[in-house]
Amino acid sequence: MTTHRVARSLQDRVLGGVCGGLGAYLGIGPWWIRLAFAVLTIFSGGVAALLYLLLWWTMPLDLEPDLPRAGRDLGMLLLVGGLTMLTGLVVLARGLGLLSGPGGADLFWPLVVVIVGAALLWRQLRALP
Repeated sequence: MTTHRVARSLQDRVLGGVCGGLGAYLGIGPWWIRLAFAVLTIFSGGVAALLYLLLWWTMPLDLEPDLPRAGRDLGMLLLVGGLTMLTGLVVLARGLGLLSGPGGADLFWPLVVVIVGAALLWRQLRALP
């Protein structure tokens, strides 16, 4: 039995194939996902664009696009859902001024750098034997 894994699409791609792959995985049109990324990028101050780049970097290419697929990869579905909720929380926190430090300094981008660095470190540690 094959498992259904999310992967970047080689056939339905505009930029990196992320939205095409997510659309095929979730069973919805990739243009809806592209629209969601565009709207979220505008309203999240670029966080959704960073999410897209992170997915582009971490999602494997779909090297067997014609094979039938069955089932769902719950882990990736939870990751995408969690990252979407995190994006919403960041937008909310910025709107409420919770990401402002002393003197009105914006703490958002330093936090993004720390989180991306932690993600890179985690990925490297997972790759160790």
